[in-house]
Amino acid sequence: MSKFPHLFEPLKINDKYTMKNRITSAPMAFALIACDPEASEKSFRKLEAPARGGDAIVSVGELDVNFKDAVRIPLPPVDFTEENSYPVQRVGEYARRIHKHGAIALLELCHCGAEKMPFDETQEAIGPNDEVRPSGVHVRAMTKDDMDRITNDFVICSKFAKNAGYDGIVIHGGHGFIFTQFLSATYNKRTDEYGGSLENRSRFPIQILKAIRDAMGKDFIIELRLSGDDLYRDERHGVTPEETGMFAHMLEGIVDLIQISVGIYYDAIETHQFSSMFVPHGVNRSISAVVKQYTSLPVGVIGGINSPEQMEEIIATGQADYISLGRQSLADPQLANKAMNGEEDRIRRCLRCFKCFPGSPEEGYTDLPFTSNELARHVGACTINPLANLPFDPWELKPATASRKVLVVGGGVAGMQAAMTAADRGHKVILAEESGKLGGLLFFTDVDTDKPDLRNFKDMMIREVECRDIDVRLNTKVTPELLKEIAPDELIIATGSLPSHPPIPGIENAVQSLEAYKGTVVPGKDVIMIGGGLIGAEQGLFLAKTGHHVTVVEMLPRVANEAYGMYREALAREIAKEGMELYENTRCLEIGKDYVKVQLPDGQEKTLHGDTVLYALGMKAVPTQELADAAKAAGIRVQVIGDAIKPGKVDQATRTGYLAAVSIAAAEELPTEA
Repeated sequence: MSKFPHLFEPLKINDKYTMKNRITSAPMAFALIACDPEASEKSFRKLEAPARGGDAIVSVGELDVNFKDAVRIPLPPVDFTEENSYPVQRVGEYARRIHKHGAIALLELCHCGAEKMPFDETQEAIGPNDEVRPSGVHVRAMTKDDMDRITNDFVICSKFAKNAGYDGIVIHGGHGFIFTQFLSATYNKRTDEYGGSLENRSRFPIQILKAIRDAMGKDFIIELRLSGDDLYRDERHGVTPEETGMFAHMLEGIVDLIQISVGIYYDAIETHQFSSMFVPHGVNRSISAVVKQYTSLPVGVIGGINSPEQMEEIIATGQADYISLGRQSLADPQLANKAMNGEEDRIRRCLRCFKCFPGSPEEGYTDLPFTSNELARHVGACTINPLANLPFDPWELKPATASRKVLVVGGGVAGMQAAMTAADRGHKVILAEESGKLGGLLFFTDVDTDKPDLRNFKDMMIREVECRDIDVRLNTKVTPELLKEIAPDELIIATGSLPSHPPIPGIENAVQSLEAYKGTVVPGKDVIMIGGGLIGAEQGLFLAKTGHHVTVVEMLPRVANEAYGMYREALAREIAKEGMELYENTRCLEIGKDYVKVQLPDGQEKTLHGDTVLYALGMKAVPTQELADAAKAAGIRVQVIGDAIKPGKVDQATRTGYLAAVSIAAAEELPTEA
């Protein structure tokens, strides 16, 4: 019997379609990126993966309904009325791949309304009101003709979806886009029949939905995504769960499914539109529960859900009828199959680290290392899933030409991933780790209160190694002599990195910050953290949350400078909430036993006092040359992965570990990363 009976119970949508379970994949990717030959195959695989993994519905993201006032990403325009066009064939490829695995395929239709950023003089922003947005963009108030035109755009794109092979559509009615703009009593300032009462504010959205239903018939699936609450808790609060429920009730007989999200796209972190690791999992479940009280329509919920245990609980307690997964579908698209087969402890559970979607320039994130067009290609990479966004199809890899004896040196994430993948491909693997346990630098997750998901990932990786036929040798330092004794065919060096110790006067009076995680030092009440990069900032936050007053000294103009977009915003907000004291653009001159002398941005010097001085001043790769040279002299192929290449993040470890393993006795030359 299934451990998750409610999760794997079918759900009838309409007379033609029934969901085989209660798991759906939320709209992801950009539909028209299918027309970009450099990015299309990655995008197809991204959406095929959760269908292969057992999801009942897979939705293809964001088809903007026109190229005048709806489009958000500057992709080449398309004529949606052409029946046998190149775009029909390319966008239809998503549906064909989704259907191949028995899943229902939906296409998301969008109009961003007043949030539109015009890209040239032919485009404009329109919405309920005439206004000038904080971005400086003028928004023209929509006329009845505009509404009729846009209604027709939605109908045309619905026909495009059906022509391309989709079973239905998802209307993006949330996150501050055009439906939300009309439904919000605070945002919508109209005094005509489209403003004022909920009935009036619902008039234009219902006009669109009725027109689609009339044009497409009763078997065509219409799912509507709504922000059940915009989560503004002041005078701007314009969308409530209760009104969302009343609106959903109005839609009975028009739409098939209501998906509850939350928040505003242009304030994603504050309003939990993208929940961060600092927000509880399943953050929207209480909102969907309210909506369900008002409507007989099936109600789904999305929002930081990464475990089948929580999914089962949400459905069993009547808080939602189905679950929609966004980032989790990238972290482990096999979640449904694993949960159904009793392998839930093997699920790679999303970290909510924002690697897959860090934010966009249109949202105001100006520190991103890519443009909007580049972002459309970047979306879908994953820290913990090395198969995400690969330049080749991992499901079409040919078997290794021979079984090789592989020695992996280092039992951190990179080494474990390499060992697992090599073993899965039929190689005989020895995994040697110098310390007494696997996990490498992720040992700190056993302590840090903000890292339970990363700890779960580390523990899952250790279990995955242990359940394979891998010869794990702990407390084993691989020397040239041991290498000669083992005599592997292949050597993968994953020896990781160590903290740097810059020559700051008095640094011997401070303690490297990781020692506090190890428990070799117990920080006092007042802690000074020298170095406010990602490690120093995150560890400082942990200390602040566990009762310490933390002062961070960072030489660069901002802390956590290597982070960007939504994750950095979430981290900065959390740091501010905990009252940490930040000295940015500040140089450390001298360290004493209970003080740090610094140079402030204006050139003046200041002495900071504390009980404990910690430092987090970067990492350096463990030297590998001696071992590599010994291997090469013996004719052993050598690969260096993870932090041993250069200190990086977990995504580098999983990716390089996987790629190194699949290259062993490869039957074909694999495409390299772009």
